[in-house]
Amino acid sequence: MVEQTSGFWADAIAVAASPVAITAGVVRGSYEAASGAGPFTEGFHAAADPVIASARKFGTEHQDTITTGSGASAAAAPSARRPGAGLRCLSR
Repeated sequence: MVEQTSGFWADAIAVAASPVAITAGVVRGSYEAASGAGPFTEGFHAAADPVIASARKFGTEHQDTITTGSGASAAAAPSARRPGAGLRCLSR
């Protein structure tokens, strides 16, 4: 006996079962992510660990430049702002 995989009823059952399958996948993925079990954690670490390592390396190599740039920007910000400058155009 050959299983029929095409036709109206095959499509209708597949459409009816899709929300249940999607919900089950979301629930399982959420559980695995929260508990640290399963392929989610392995996949996350496989993707995120190289990015985090590169960011740490970049931060270590350029820390002096980043600190100097941040300090200069923070020092220049108060002098660049003129209190009330935005409202003066309305009073003319």
